[in-house]
Amino acid sequence: MSDHNAERAVTVQPGGAPLTYTILVRGFAAAVDMAGRSDRPQVRFDLTLTVTHPGPGFPDDIAAVMSYEDIVEDLRRLCAESGVPGPDYLTDRAADLCLSHAKVRRVQVDVTIPAPAPGGPAVGASLTRVRPGQE
Repeated sequence: MSDHNAERAVTVQPGGAPLTYTILVRGFAAAVDMAGRSDRPQVRFDLTLTVTHPGPGFPDDIAAVMSYEDIVEDLRRLCAESGVPGPDYLTDRAADLCLSHAKVRRVQVDVTIPAPAPGGPAVGASLTRVRPGQE
C-alpha cells in the first residue's frame, strides 16, 4: 500500500486542538546492567503516549498509525546498555526515544527498579515530557 501521509490533513477537535489517541505500554520489564549492582534487576517501564490520530478514513496500514512495537524495540535497545546509572537516566532516555517518533506528542514514563535485597524498597522515577510546540 502506498503511504498518503503527505496528502492527509491533521484532523482537529472542536477548539482547534489536533485529534489524538493514547497508547499504553504497561509492565514492560527487562534485565538491566545497573552501575554499582552485581545483579541485573528486572526494571519495569510503564508508558503513556499521546499520539497524533491519522484522521478519518486512514488506510489499514501500520504506517498510518503509531505502533507500540516501535516503542518496545526502543526500550529493548535502551535496556541492553551497560552500566546504566539509575532510574533518572532510564526515564529521560525512554522519553527521548518516544519523542523521536514524529507522531508522539506527549509521553509519561514511569520506571521502577527493584531493591537489591529482598524486602528492601524499590526505587524509581517518573517523567512527563511534551514535544516542543505542543504544550
